Amino acid sequence: MRSLMELVSLVTASRDYADLLEVMAEECRRALQASTVSLSVWERDRGTVRTLVNAGALIAGQEARPDDEVYGLADHPLAVRMFTEGTGYVQQRGQADGDPAVARLLDAEDKQSALGVPIHLDGRVWGELWATRALGEEPFTGLDVEFARLVAAQVGAGIAQAEHLKRVEQLVYIDDLTGLANRRAFEDRLDIAFAHHHELGTPIGVIVVDVNGLKQINDTQGHSAGDHALTSFANELAIAANALPDVMAARLGGDEFCVLAVGMPAEGVQALAEDVCRRAQHVLELGVACGVATTDTLPSHSMTGSRLLRAADAAQYRAKRAESAVPVVAGHRGVMPEAGAEEEPDRRAFRGRGSRSPSTLVDVVLRRLDDAADATAAERLAIVAQAVAETVDAAGWFISSVRQGTICTVDSAVARAVPDGSSRFYSVDEFPVDDYPASYAAASGQAVFVSVDDPRSDPAEVALLAAGSLSEMLMTGGPDASGDGWLLEVTGDELSSSVRPYVGVARALAAVALRR
Repeated sequence: MRSLMELVSLVTASRDYADLLEVMAEECRRALQASTVSLSVWERDRGTVRTLVNAGALIAGQEARPDDEVYGLADHPLAVRMFTEGTGYVQQRGQADGDPAVARLLDAEDKQSALGVPIHLDGRVWGELWATRALGEEPFTGLDVEFARLVAAQVGAGIAQAEHLKRVEQLVYIDDLTGLANRRAFEDRLDIAFAHHHELGTPIGVIVVDVNGLKQINDTQGHSAGDHALTSFANELAIAANALPDVMAARLGGDEFCVLAVGMPAEGVQALAEDVCRRAQHVLELGVACGVATTDTLPSHSMTGSRLLRAADAAQYRAKRAESAVPVVAGHRGVMPEAGAEEEPDRRAFRGRGSRSPSTLVDVVLRRLDDAADATAAERLAIVAQAVAETVDAAGWFISSVRQGTICTVDSAVARAVPDGSSRFYSVDEFPVDDYPASYAAASGQAVFVSVDDPRSDPAEVALLAAGSLSEMLMTGGPDASGDGWLLEVTGDELSSSVRPYVGVARALAAVALRR
């Protein structure tokens, strides 16, 4: 009874499928007082039995989780009867009328007796629980078979739960239409990849792909044609991704797809993106727009998963506006939209934020500053930066201190850069003031606007923006009451509204924040 209760508790605990089988096999061994226990599945279509897990005192060559331990069912008469009639069996070593195949196994494993009972799942035989006892131990009897059937029933319940959890997991992580991984699966894998990146330096590449003309297909040919276009491209994307190790293809939603490549150098990621674009031409009349971002080519000190995804998405938007048939790489300014090019009216916002007027922005910031009267200068400047970033749907914002000839970013956040609106903070290096005169001017109380397309902008600042696939930046700041200098920066990309209209109001709000 205690053994059965322990099995029930194991079954109800959520765990990995393979781990659950291993734990249940060991518990079955304890319950049956066996030397070894094996759990096997009946492969009906092949007429074979495949061992999934072995537990106990294994002989040389046996593995706890074997890859290819398979037996032909026709060679085991007792097993045939068990699988077809649902009966159990027991056999002693040297038994005259025993199954020759079982006898050979007992001899090979140097065991005294063996027991086999079926494991049922959904009303049919799923597999087998096989147990042995060593020489010198009490041999199995018919009474043990009856108890083993109760034990096998709990194993079947555990397998049923594990299979159910596996199906639920597939529903949670698989896109219904295309069968690719969905956004949740992609973001979970991206988080894991960045944990390895920060620990081991493993390179990461992200490819963002938009199907061109999907709205036109839906409007003119119907949504079934649009779905067909998406699934056709998804198949090509999967073929390209599956040919390489540690590559995941996902559908983020709508017409947007993504590829995550872990451990692949930047050149390999770009080659994969080029292959995706070529394949898209075979199944889509207008092809795709494709953007690439890699940790190899973007500043690593400020990189997070959401920032890498955003950089790839911004590069993809550049490709779409320029109608580029080849991938655009974040940090490379080789493909630019034509002057005066307009955004597509159905283009999604990266985070869905609406714009505020300058006067509304002032009201919002002043209310927040009133509620933070005891905050530090950095915290009060962060209130201003956060509000401006929300207003323009910014790529990020930074607060830096300026002391003894250096600019040191003390707090920074990828503000609202992921769909759930979360922020992530990280530390970055110090920068010499002499190398960034525009930043120093802003920290002295001026307002500075930098654009990668404006030849009058400070080249040092433009180089930083280009490296991060950013398009513009607002900078302002000034000294606090103690005389320490502070710098506020808000960066934008192709997915942001322009920060230019908010330069003046940001300067005024920063002055209010610094003077409490």
